[in-house]
Amino acid sequence: MCAVFLSSCTDAPSTRSFGKSELETQNYHGFHIPVFPTAQGQLNYARSGFPDPKEKKAALNFVIEKFPASDDACGSAALTLAYMHLEPDYRFALQLDFNKALQDYKTIINTFKDEPRVLVKAHWYIGWIYCDILADVDKGLPYYKHIVENYPDLEMGISSPVPWVSLVYSLSVHENQSKKAKVKKHWASLSLLEIIRHTRDETETRAAFDLLWKKYRHSVTTGLAIRMMLDRPELIDKVQPHIEPYLAMNVANTYLAREIESLAKEMLP
Repeated sequence: MCAVFLSSCTDAPSTRSFGKSELETQNYHGFHIPVFPTAQGQLNYARSGFPDPKEKKAALNFVIEKFPASDDACGSAALTLAYMHLEPDYRFALQLDFNKALQDYKTIINTFKDEPRVLVKAHWYIGWIYCDILADVDKGLPYYKHIVENYPDLEMGISSPVPWVSLVYSLSVHENQSKKAKVKKHWASLSLLEIIRHTRDETETRAAFDLLWKKYRHSVTTGLAIRMMLDRPELIDKVQPHIEPYLAMNVANTYLAREIESLAKEMLP
């Protein structure tokens, strides 16, 4: 299975940086937390590196308590707190940890109903936990479908939705990087890829690819979908007409393009 190389939306950094020594501090849950003048500044600090995860949790909860009117900052803090149930490495988390994370993400969905950037991440993480970790595709796929249906135009930013996922374009300096840089990335295209990756319903797979091609053909996700579907003989006829047009767009990195070309030669008559 090829790796998924994508990115997620993130909040913009604050316009001014403050050193801890310049700020007042407040004792919060046993930690001296610097008090920033803006919710975004407070969130940036809370999401930075901490040697003690308890201090990080305190800093994130402080955001929620200090700036309750900032739904965007509070929602982002809540998302980070939810994922912390799975740290330092989700692969070694227990069933109880995943259950706690799922509950937190579902609470976020019910709490931040007017914050699409928060909601889309909560839905994506729930889909990932159910499909990839708990192998419960029936529970996970509806969350990806919700993203496709409700956030078709919501773009992703520059940081990864989860630690092992990163946007990787070719390392070659000879490629048209300026063209690739203009390609927009959407949560819905990533979710369609996840639907294609997990469902074994051929009709559903074909429909997901149709939508992916119609709306997001200039995306890395479309190339990854083609790569995945070439491994399934019953779907080769679906992707065959799209291989050359996709590669001609010069969107895929060198390695993905080579994989698609190699598989196409091997699988197609």
